[in-house]
Amino acid sequence: MIQEAPLAPQTVAMPKTSHSPFQLGEEAIEQFYREGYFLAPQFLTQDAVNRMNEDYAAEVEKLGGSTDWRALPFQESAQKELYADRITEMMGRLLGGEVELWLGMYAVVMPGAEGLAWHQDNQYTHILGHMCNAFVALDEITPENAGLWLAPRSHLLGRQPNLNTGKGHRRAADPDNPVAIERMQPGDAVIFHRELLHHSKTNQSEQPRRAFAFQVSSANCRFAETGKLVEPKKQK
Repeated sequence: MIQEAPLAPQTVAMPKTSHSPFQLGEEAIEQFYREGYFLAPQFLTQDAVNRMNEDYAAEVEKLGGSTDWRALPFQESAQKELYADRITEMMGRLLGGEVELWLGMYAVVMPGAEGLAWHQDNQYTHILGHMCNAFVALDEITPENAGLWLAPRSHLLGRQPNLNTGKGHRRAADPDNPVAIERMQPGDAVIFHRELLHHSKTNQSEQPRRAFAFQVSSANCRFAETGKLVEPKKQK
């Protein structure tokens, strides 16, 4: 059981961003392992955000008036930004040793669309070893437009059972300590453990909510079902 968890929903604001890119410090690394996440203001520059949004603009426009949650695959601009030496080095320090960018997606929540229920990404593909997720805002994101909610320290409980018995997205039991990320500016990120419970609510705004989510694995991660080493997923 998680001890001393707050019982009421809480909110946390992103720290004010500076003019320099985010630098990973020991305090953030310790928080990642203790709480399951840390905030990374200005993880990407505004120029990088603009390039990614421009490259995906046509795909987002095709979604038209749909009220869906959509995941669009990597494009070249996204791979270039996220394979940058600065980010690779940062993720290596966080996870310890060599790392691989495992998968990524341009996540769009259309106006009126619901986000995902509480879940862990490790409920999808069960992987053993150190992995982390990054949720990077490509718009200003708040709880009102499908912002990110987390359950601190839920990663310490291990992989949770999937309560969705049908097809579709995984679902875990609602945690008793939900925390909303209050406001993210474009380029801000939240880095969190692959087994941390997280979700997002309905996009109540009139604009699509755009973000980029990617996962990073340490070089010794293995698939639980086969024991084989994890290799980067082929992007469509």
